[in-house]
Amino acid sequence: MTTDDTGKPGKQAQKTRIAREKILNAVISLINEGGFGAASSSKISRRSGLTWGAVQHHFGSKEDILAAILDQSHQRFTELMDSDASTAGSLKNRVDQFVERMWQHYQSDLYVATLEILLASRKNPLTAAESKIQQQSSSHADTMQAWFGDCSLNDEDLLEALIYTHTFLTGLMIEQVFEGEIANEQAHLDRIKRSMLMMLRGKKLLA
Repeated sequence: MTTDDTGKPGKQAQKTRIAREKILNAVISLINEGGFGAASSSKISRRSGLTWGAVQHHFGSKEDILAAILDQSHQRFTELMDSDASTAGSLKNRVDQFVERMWQHYQSDLYVATLEILLASRKNPLTAAESKIQQQSSSHADTMQAWFGDCSLNDEDLLEALIYTHTFLTGLMIEQVFEGEIANEQAHLDRIKRSMLMMLRGKKLLA
């Protein structure tokens, strides 16, 4: 990014950033309102206030926009989870905070759009996003180590606890999308916290 003499982003760089944000926000809102199919090129253009040619100038293709949304979702998740991450405090309190932060992200429009994109592209993975999968997996392992590195578990077991929690929180998010609200939401979250705590203590969940 180019900067001016004060070290701040130059005007052109700021215009580019604003335009890209408009495009990404347009796609995220369209997907949340009408599903993956609602994010057509014409609707993206109208919602963002830019011509499709301008959209292509900033991203190249619709696939590149979708890959950028996946990347943004991962970055937001990492920033949220890595903020103040520490092995200090009781394991239970850390698990409670960890699950609450995950749930905060999973309720966002960005995550809903991310899930829609992943489901829509499951048979034809986004080429632009494929190279980032391994990097993201490594990042998740680092996050788990930052929070729970004092547990006597290896990276594989830590990731298993994360995947378990991710799966159930995603299920809750889907229920919220379809039903508008979740019955006994806190009870479900407490159950997820107890399960994650057991896994981090090296205990097996009942099959």
